[in-house]
Amino acid sequence: MSGLPNPNILPPKGPLADVEAVGRIEAVKTVLRVLTQMTGLRLAVVARVTPESWTCCAVLDQMGFGLRAGDTLVVSTTFCNTVRGMAKPLLVNHASRDPRFKDHPAPKMYGIESYVAVPLYRRNGEFFGVMCALDAKPADLTEDKLEIFRHLGDLVGHQLEQEEVLNDRDTQLLSAREASLLREQLMGIVSHDLRNPLNAISLAAATLMRRSDLDDRARRGLRRILDSSDRANRLILDLLDFTHVRTGLALRVKPRAVDLHEITQQVVDEVQLTSLGRTLEVVCHGNARGQWDPDRVAQALTNLITNAVQYSASSTRILVEARGEADAVVLSVTNVGTPIPLDVMPVLFEPMTRGTTEGGERRSVGLGLFIVNQIALAHGGRVDVTSTAEAGTTFRVHLPRKG
Repeated sequence: MSGLPNPNILPPKGPLADVEAVGRIEAVKTVLRVLTQMTGLRLAVVARVTPESWTCCAVLDQMGFGLRAGDTLVVSTTFCNTVRGMAKPLLVNHASRDPRFKDHPAPKMYGIESYVAVPLYRRNGEFFGVMCALDAKPADLTEDKLEIFRHLGDLVGHQLEQEEVLNDRDTQLLSAREASLLREQLMGIVSHDLRNPLNAISLAAATLMRRSDLDDRARRGLRRILDSSDRANRLILDLLDFTHVRTGLALRVKPRAVDLHEITQQVVDEVQLTSLGRTLEVVCHGNARGQWDPDRVAQALTNLITNAVQYSASSTRILVEARGEADAVVLSVTNVGTPIPLDVMPVLFEPMTRGTTEGGERRSVGLGLFIVNQIALAHGGRVDVTSTAEAGTTFRVHLPRKG
């Protein structure tokens, strides 16, 4: 071996994914070094071997053979093809004098005299290739070396399995992102399509409510229809806003001069109509006038109050407060109930996230707090939350006066 590239080595054209997968396994470098030190052979290789091809995936060349990762050999000229056919380890000490291999292409074409190898398998049992050590000089290796080879081969096989798991995970993450995009697009389409029939239902129910010949039972039924329509409309608005924000656009706001004390009282009165039996207490302090989008503020406050209604016992009080400060107005909603778990806090305002598993059949799809946060951000504000078993859960929306 002169150290010049071997003329029988073909340029890279093998399964590059396999070469890259093996190349990412740091342990392979150490294993190849151990093989050369243990056997005294100067060339160690992990190769992908199929009936059609032989591809070098990793190599430690102390012999000047000229082999690099990605290089290929004609598979029929290799001892590795013999290992593939036998599906078991192989040890050759002096190939040109071994009756089994004296006419084999490996010693004739490559000058290989000593060779020891074990097969490598994927996690599903499929044959992957061969891990081998070889040399142009004859050796005097004993069968006990094969046992060590087997253990090192198992290590490489395990690492290959981990690479496949990581690759599968990456594929699943890509699929998850694609599914998320499709879900968001679907939400936008469905939201638009639902608005017309829902508005028709609400209009019909409201028209019937104005009739004077209805008994109490009929009015209660129509009231439930209107309440359900209102909840569905709020969900549709949240879905439309969600798809708008997730496409990279800022939430639309139209600030004008308003008094948040008035908006707070109005929202509480509206929620109270659909939350019969619940105690909603309003407290207003200070100056609450400023520049905000009244519809957006009402949307955020409605989401917080309905959220508090859903996640607290019917016998408990919900406190809604609007407090004017020097440069901002703070809207807060407090309820008692199961505290929000600490591990949920960092992602609480992400879409599809809920603070607890409680709430029964009236739970939403988990967009309410996301929308609240987006509304606050659109006004240059922020949202924070505290939640303990003793003090309950309080959401605070900080809205700068000039929005």
